Amino acid sequence: MKVLRLYFLLEKPIPKAEPAPLPLDLQRQTIETSFWIENEKALLRQHQAYLLYETPIDGDPIETFLEAYRVAAQTPHAIGIANPISHTAHHIRWAQRIFADGLENIARETPPLHLWTGLIPVEVEVSLADLLRERTTTLWLRTAGYELFGLPNLAHPIADVREAGWVHSLFELLFDWMYFDGRPLEVGDAIEVPERGRYLIEDFMPGVLALVEWKKPEENG
Repeated sequence: MKVLRLYFLLEKPIPKAEPAPLPLDLQRQTIETSFWIENEKALLRQHQAYLLYETPIDGDPIETFLEAYRVAAQTPHAIGIANPISHTAHHIRWAQRIFADGLENIARETPPLHLWTGLIPVEVEVSLADLLRERTTTLWLRTAGYELFGLPNLAHPIADVREAGWVHSLFELLFDWMYFDGRPLEVGDAIEVPERGRYLIEDFMPGVLALVEWKKPEENG
């Protein structure tokens, strides 16, 4: 059974909380790895205690996340939420806004993946097979946390950092398709992406699928 494990970052200790900052390895895996801006990370680094929140995901993962965020939003002295599986952390105000602004139903229809999942840059070595197929990009961007929703994580090559926003949007589009249509991608699949063409689905690493742009073989002569 999947388990949702979050750490509520606190500005000062409360009952049942650890009266110390999050261990450095967890800080590196969450606060420092997250794609949030530096000002956001600086606020999170100021926490002085943390509270572990752990619950099984035995039903709808979206409802599990919403309940966890409801608890976090009501936790005294909370300043942030850290999610090691998703390699991210963010300020508590984003959780509070879901409920203060009545956005629960919107979150059910369009999950806030920028809060619940993360992105990780990955450097890879280019193999001879890659060179023969004209695949020379060494930097990839991959998702983290899709496994909490019963889905494979996805990876896409990044030739230019300015593409990161578009790639993130593609990941979110494919998440919605896989989750709400119940059709997780598998190795060997092919998909059509508007304005980009066809992508082949290949293995990237355990639990992660690569989105590889398909190039039409050049005709001889």
